[in-house]
Amino acid sequence: MIPKGVTCGYADGPKGQLHYRMVGEAGNAPPLICLHPAPFSGLAFTQIMPLLAEDRLVIAPDYPGHGGSHAFKADAQISDYAEAMAALIPPLCGGASVDLFGFHTGCLVAAEMALMDAVGVGRLVLCDVPAFEPSARAQLLQANAAPPGFTSDLESLTPAWERGITRRIASQGMERSLSMFVEQLRHGEAMNAGFYAGFSYPLEERFASLGAYTTVIASKSGLLEATRRAALLIPNAKLIERLDITRAVLDETASLTASAVVDALRR
Repeated sequence: MIPKGVTCGYADGPKGQLHYRMVGEAGNAPPLICLHPAPFSGLAFTQIMPLLAEDRLVIAPDYPGHGGSHAFKADAQISDYAEAMAALIPPLCGGASVDLFGFHTGCLVAAEMALMDAVGVGRLVLCDVPAFEPSARAQLLQANAAPPGFTSDLESLTPAWERGITRRIASQGMERSLSMFVEQLRHGEAMNAGFYAGFSYPLEERFASLGAYTTVIASKSGLLEATRRAALLIPNAKLIERLDITRAVLDETASLTASAVVDALRR
């Protein structure tokens, strides 16, 4: 179920038409762009968005080849997603400076946007960053980035089912879990493009160049050590550990996560 006040729309972009969700109104605070995890979409933020929109406009777009956005290539790069997301800022935010909130893969897209000369980024909030060591990223790339190889055999859907249903149902319920399961499948054989982009991203080099005011939030939901590593890689990053957040960061514990994000944006 989509919370009251969250609306959807489409905008043209350099990689095709982009779908987005939006809540709130322009206020004293900069608009906040929420950047989603692979292989899902901005749907991941629908429960937390209203909690972030007290004094600002909050937008959760879908990357090219994800959710309701146009199909895209299976070998996309994080820079492709960043360019597409940046193109939404003028039409939706009036060209204003924006803050960015990234989660999982979205942390990499947020970082890349902050490094783009054409984007005015105020603050970065990166939550649960997949800043694995290079050897671990290489293994994850090999294990997760290939096309899924769908067939008429239901077993070909098992990885998506486990990711969308099995790992979520206890904390998110069937309705929400089912919607996340379906959202992965919308682009067929290009479903794992976000994993390819994320695990092939040269994050050590790119993170070292970040100059934006950055807060890194580490929950205890699975990426704790990788997130701690990210805070060490980003110059002058502030690390906030929220070990009370143990699962369903954007859903079951959305109020805790939102509080940490809002505090980071106001510091």
